[in-house]
Amino acid sequence: MSASLAALEDSGGAAAPEDFRPILSSARAGQAVRRVLARSESPALAERATRLPDLQGLVDAAARIFGPDGAVRDDASPELAAIRRRLRRRRTEVSRMLDRMLETRRDALADSVIVLRNDRYCLPIAASARSRVAGIVHDRSGSGQTVFVEPLEVVESNNELALAGAEERREVERLLAEFGRAVLDRAGDLLTVEEELAALDAGEASVEFGEISAGRVPEISDDGGWTIAGARHPLLDARLAPLRSRVLGESGPPTGIARDAVPLDLELSVEKRMLVVSGPNAGGKTVVLKTAGLLTLMAQSGIPVPAGSGTRLPVFSAVRTEIGDAQEILSDRSTFSSSMETLAQMLEAAAPDRLALVDEIGAATDPEEGSAIAVAFLEEFLARGGRAIVTTHLSAVKGFAAARDDAVCAAMEFDEKTGRPNYRLHPGLSGRSRALSVAGQQGLPPNVIRRAREILGSAWERRDRAESEAEAALERLRQAESGLAGERETARREVERLAVEREAVFRERERMLETGLAGFEKAKKDLARRVEAELQAIRAEAPRRAGRSAASVLSRAEEESAAEAVAEARLERDRRALEVSVGDRARVRGTKADGVVVSIEGADAWLEAGGKRMRVPRTELERTASLQKVAPRAARRASPDDATPDLGGSTPEVNVIGRRLDEAIEDVEKALDGALLAGAGRFRVVHGHGTGRLRAGLRDHLRKHPAVSRLRAADPREGGNGATIVEMK
Repeated sequence: MSASLAALEDSGGAAAPEDFRPILSSARAGQAVRRVLARSESPALAERATRLPDLQGLVDAAARIFGPDGAVRDDASPELAAIRRRLRRRRTEVSRMLDRMLETRRDALADSVIVLRNDRYCLPIAASARSRVAGIVHDRSGSGQTVFVEPLEVVESNNELALAGAEERREVERLLAEFGRAVLDRAGDLLTVEEELAALDAGEASVEFGEISAGRVPEISDDGGWTIAGARHPLLDARLAPLRSRVLGESGPPTGIARDAVPLDLELSVEKRMLVVSGPNAGGKTVVLKTAGLLTLMAQSGIPVPAGSGTRLPVFSAVRTEIGDAQEILSDRSTFSSSMETLAQMLEAAAPDRLALVDEIGAATDPEEGSAIAVAFLEEFLARGGRAIVTTHLSAVKGFAAARDDAVCAAMEFDEKTGRPNYRLHPGLSGRSRALSVAGQQGLPPNVIRRAREILGSAWERRDRAESEAEAALERLRQAESGLAGERETARREVERLAVEREAVFRERERMLETGLAGFEKAKKDLARRVEAELQAIRAEAPRRAGRSAASVLSRAEEESAAEAVAEARLERDRRALEVSVGDRARVRGTKADGVVVSIEGADAWLEAGGKRMRVPRTELERTASLQKVAPRAARRASPDDATPDLGGSTPEVNVIGRRLDEAIEDVEKALDGALLAGAGRFRVVHGHGTGRLRAGLRDHLRKHPAVSRLRAADPREGGNGATIVEMK
């Protein structure tokens, strides 16, 4: 809307009807939200209503000028109503005169249609018969076989039409300019509405995100420590798949990604200002980096994070990243030079309240030199008080972190049995890259892997085996600790359960002792009174029971009869639905979705509605009784009647899906002439998406047409890029 207001201000308030659409859409939305918030029982929401300016006057003025389709209404002013009535009368007169000539001059016609050339209604006359029709030649067909002649009999009527058309344009321009100035007078309020709606929309989006992801607003760490419990990256969280599909268009899990992410658990004390993550290729190191950074920014933005209870996150004044390949061929920047430039900027801005996220530090160059640069950078970065999470395959960087009190290593877990990463993070360990295992998993031939092992030599083989055995021992210890922790938790819960049961037994015994025999006697008397009351009720009810029994039999019979009638009606509905055939106009039962049946596949039918196709069970379709059966679009030729709109205000259209370009151009020409004859300011050409050739050919032809003012793709609800809106001069 801001851009529309700026353009309107530049033009001094003059604009076309469609230029007001985004402005009016925001104004109407603001009024609707204002009414809802004003009725809210929440004081906070009711207070938000007062921040939204009242634009009802502007909305009402727009309703008086624009119709539902966005065009200027006939009754926008008394002058415009009179002009358009005169235009309709003149068009009717011209149409009748030319219709009569179509009959009397049939032998001279190249086609039995009325066409518009140079804003004049004409007849298509065969070039060989030009002398038979007296009039003014306005145009000639591309082949030269047809000339478009304005008969002398309609020249004066065409003149009057042209004058009335000019009056109409002047009145419409006056109305739009007047309304444009009114909009500019409320420009400040309109911008306020846009800002408030954006804030409300962002708040609602945060709430929806939190509900779908089971997210929570984390505790803010005052001391700078980190605790991330059970966190999932939003792009990998299976719970958010429907939301990603709706917002990002995602159709399934990314290639190579599991259907649900392994939760991330991470804890860093305030003393540990740097985390160095290592481990196998494709093992999840970068995901750890991105998850920690993203959750930090989400928390600082008030967005619930997809993490478990106990999550605590610090606040940073800035988060800088060096992730991915940023080489630029045109600017002569390699991956390494780009990385060094970013690291230099990070070092310049290093501070305790700033976080740096660096992926594969020291990579993309000679490993020995890259290791030296990485260690030197991290030393200086920590000396300046910075905080960082980095990933690496470099042994020197892992050793640097292991030797410092203000840094900690963490390794991504690898399953030795399957040869695949498990994506779990283990603090306190340095991970191996597992390059040979990953290369084999990705399809590198076994002989190449064997040769690589030979090149590495026996010393590397012994070290690799020793590291594998150490990791296996650590994994067994971890599993034993996990099992012991589970047993301790089970024992604790059992002790708590027994304590609760013992307390309950003690309280029950005390209650029974206090109640004693007196309680027992009272209960016995109460029971005797209830039994006697029930017996009396049964004796009093006996005379009426027989009558009620007969009535219940009749009631059940009526219910069964009604159920049978409903069942028969449903069977008849399903039978009639199966009779829907190709070409029928039908709607989806219980909705307003109405369209044409274009094909039938077994128990399902394909319904085309609004330029889109949907698959619907035939039992859910019902023929539209008020509409005639039509032929499938791919086989139907547009006729002049199809293309000529009524004057009720709806946008006329011509459907050319499935036609060749030359056929489609012919249909569109006839439809355009019919629309102009009817006084329509625009019409829609439905050509579908397909390969795009038909759309491109039609638009290229229409741009050259003298009666066409401009073209645009239809709004999404009108077919999007599968249809073209043609606006006439």
